[in-house]
Amino acid sequence: MGSDTFCSLTGGCYYTNGDVVSSFISYARNSVPDNDPLRPSDSILERLKYTPRDVEGSQDLVLLVPINEDGELDIEDVSGPTPTVFSDSTVVAVVNFTIGDNPDLSGFKIVFPDDPDAEDVNVFMYGGYNKFYIFLYAYRILIGRFPELEPHMIYATLAGSECRRFKDEEYINIADQHASFFKVADVVEDDIDEPEDAGYDDLGKWDYFWLKLLCAEGKSEDEIIRDAWFGKGRLYQLACADDFPKSEPFASFPAGQSDTLFSKLPFDVLDYLCDTYLSIREASFLLRLNRSLRAALLPFINTFAQKAIARRHPYWLPIVAPCLRGDDELLFWEEMWEGLGGEVPWAPYARECEKSPGMRNRQRIWGMAERFKDQIKAQGWLDGRTHA
Repeated sequence: MGSDTFCSLTGGCYYTNGDVVSSFISYARNSVPDNDPLRPSDSILERLKYTPRDVEGSQDLVLLVPINEDGELDIEDVSGPTPTVFSDSTVVAVVNFTIGDNPDLSGFKIVFPDDPDAEDVNVFMYGGYNKFYIFLYAYRILIGRFPELEPHMIYATLAGSECRRFKDEEYINIADQHASFFKVADVVEDDIDEPEDAGYDDLGKWDYFWLKLLCAEGKSEDEIIRDAWFGKGRLYQLACADDFPKSEPFASFPAGQSDTLFSKLPFDVLDYLCDTYLSIREASFLLRLNRSLRAALLPFINTFAQKAIARRHPYWLPIVAPCLRGDDELLFWEEMWEGLGGEVPWAPYARECEKSPGMRNRQRIWGMAERFKDQIKAQGWLDGRTHA
């Protein structure tokens, strides 16, 4: 399951079911006695599973591949050479690339969903040679934000020895050959305590790290789950980054009898105060204080949230990219809100985004895309220089 290949931009790898992490942890749990303090509960393991959309997104890839002298994709040679000249005639990006029948043996394939009579094209690849893949959602963010980037520029930067993969920041540790999904965690293996020192001779170091994280003393189950997904465990980094969360509008109630000074302020003053001093979460919290204040804020809370998202959280919005299937996000977005007449409940939507592993991953990739663009620019690609 992605054991020897990975997304060259984000460090993530594909998986074939949502149980990849919980299964590994369950296997490690079986190495300790039933009454041992390092046995996470079944309810915790159940909350560590990825969704079907996460699985689907992990297998929806873009292949960056050279074009040979005959003008065909250079897919026959597993470890062929990289081009000597990088241009739009020597490198191409292929969408609708996915795992093949033997993914554990690095078997992939190019599919043709719009042509039922077309046969899949098998591609065998190993990380670090002349072919690279990027998650489609990550590729779409990259070239959607920076449409001036072309496939050969991206390929040349990934192939170059000077390519920095953000290992000390946000790049996933599993971008090592034959690595485990355990390594998504924000920890270096050398810094993990030796399990033998605590009497766990049958546990590996990563097993020990995860069992300790999931059985932390003094923490509630919800706190442990938050730490696994968004804290030290960083499981969010393998969640699908274009799975926008659905939300429902805030309910309205009668204004009630108890007016407040805040609820009597003019609309433009309320808007200024919220926009200047409050986050979307804090502004939404005001709705809970009393019914009078809720009635005053509800008419403009979505307008405020929409502006705040556009300015502070643009990664929560769909992006259109100049590539095949580049408008997938926009189409999904429009379909998602059809039931509400196309009206987006922006404040509730923002609240769901804050809790979403996929949107947290999207924010991460949003920043990585900008730093990767800076690498391409530093190599002179955007200055019109010729590279060979």
